[in-house]
Order: sequence, then C-alpha cells, then structure tokens
Amino acid sequence: MRYRPFNHAGLTVSAITLSLDDATMTLAERQALIYAALEAGINSFELASTAPEVTRALRAAIEAVGREMLVLTLHLDAFAMASGKALDQAALDAQVWAALDGLAVARLDAILLDEPAQPGQSNAMISALHRLKKDGAVHMIGLAGPGNSVDTHILSGAIDVFATPFGLESGAGERKRMNAAAVRQITVLGYGYDDHLLADAAPPHEAKGLARLFKKPPPKAAGVYDFLRAVPGWAAEEVALAFALTEPAIASMRVQTTSISQLERLAAAVERPLPVGVAAQIEMARLAAPT
Repeated sequence: MRYRPFNHAGLTVSAITLSLDDATMTLAERQALIYAALEAGINSFELASTAPEVTRALRAAIEAVGREMLVLTLHLDAFAMASGKALDQAALDAQVWAALDGLAVARLDAILLDEPAQPGQSNAMISALHRLKKDGAVHMIGLAGPGNSVDTHILSGAIDVFATPFGLESGAGERKRMNAAAVRQITVLGYGYDDHLLADAAPPHEAKGLARLFKKPPPKAAGVYDFLRAVPGWAAEEVALAFALTEPAIASMRVQTTSISQLERLAAAVERPLPVGVAAQIEMARLAAPT
C-alpha cells in the first residue's frame, strides 16, 4: 500500500480510504471487511453511517491495532435525512459525540460535512465545526462536494480538508481547485473514481443513508471507455482508481464496497504503475466524450 501525507496534521494516510456506510451487512461481515482492509495496508477509515453496528465494527478494529495507527474521518450529511433541514449546532454536536463515544476515542482526525445546497448555509456549518475543533473533538474540518461554497472556503482558509469528485472525466477545473487547496496545505480526498465506467460494470450494493449521496451517475457516452476493459491484467475499476491516484494533490481516494475480494484487488492496484499509454488514452477519451 502506498501512503501519502495528511498534510499539516502530521499523519500518513493510505492511498485508499474505506468508507463504512449503511450497506446491508452483518456485524461479522463488516468486521471481516475492516480486518481485510487492515491486512491490505489500509489505515484510513471513513465512518459514513450513524448505525450502531457500523460503529461497533470499527471500534473492534481500533482496539485491535491501536488508535495511533489509524486515520479516522466522520462524514456527516449537512441536512437531516428525515426533515431536509440543515443540521443545527446541537444536532451536529450530538452526532459527533455519539461517534466519539461509540468508537471509544478522544478525538477524530477529520470531520467532513456534505456541502449545503444553499450558499449561505455553509458558513454556519463551518462555524459549528470550528467550535467542535476548538473543543478538541476533531483535528481537521472540511466540506465534501464540487460546488462554489467549497471554493470560497478553500480560498479563505476556513477548512483543513475537502473531498472532491475525481475520476475519468475530471479535467483542468478539478485539478485547478485541488492545486489551490494543496498550496494552502488543505488535505484533498477524492471519490467517484469509477463514476463513468460503462453501465454493464458490476452494479454496486444498494445504497442507503449517507451512501445514497454518492450514487453513481449514468455514463456520459456508452463505449468511450471500452478500452479500459481490454487492459491486460487489469479490471476497468482498477485502472480508474490507479489513474485517479496519479493526481499528486490527492491524499486518499474513497472506496465503497462490501466485497473483500474487490477491496483486495483495489488495494493491490494501488501498488501497480499504470501500463504505458493508458493515462493518455483516458485523457483522449475524456476529450472525445460529449458534454
């Protein structure tokens, strides 16, 4: 497994982060997946669920290997699922302290909030996160999403980390944003590396809870990335992940899976250089895809 700096936090993070969401799994299955990640060299875990069984599975891993070995991120929706209203300070505090208690840790390495739909709401959310940071509940705070409010907070220096879509169809705009973050020592996390693979790819598990926010969109142009399925010794999703990780600004890419074998394949792909010419083919395909 390759590791990258978590910037000014003084941490080192695995090139992929396992996201733990509300996928239908037993506690034993979830624990087995987490231990498989640890064995593959993954030290970064994103808690993207408020379900107690998800927290219990991650807590067991923390107790087994030690808190200091892991990078722990809590990913919260900026809106309450039932009401659609923005989280207030009390609701946000309750979720964060519940996670800390459930994991039996004193502090999280990062908290990510999904970017609010209304521009002005992000200011209130960031202020709420800063209060949690001041209280010592978290070391780094940030936003997830591709919208304009993320750009505003990157330029102002109000956040320490942001998560951005980055994959086969990402171009100069995404790279400009990531570079702007990197020069300000803002940690960049990526997701959606395989969003635009063909529709005949293996379907993901049924998304629930926070995971539904990252439901993969349909491909822009059927066939434009067909060549990825013909790369000798590589699955298309492995190529997509390895390509995303050629972006030096990204500290870690989020992976969502319930399959140990898939996780092991993706972890192995991180350690392999892309075959010669594949990155150039991907760029040509991106330019050829209709918008």
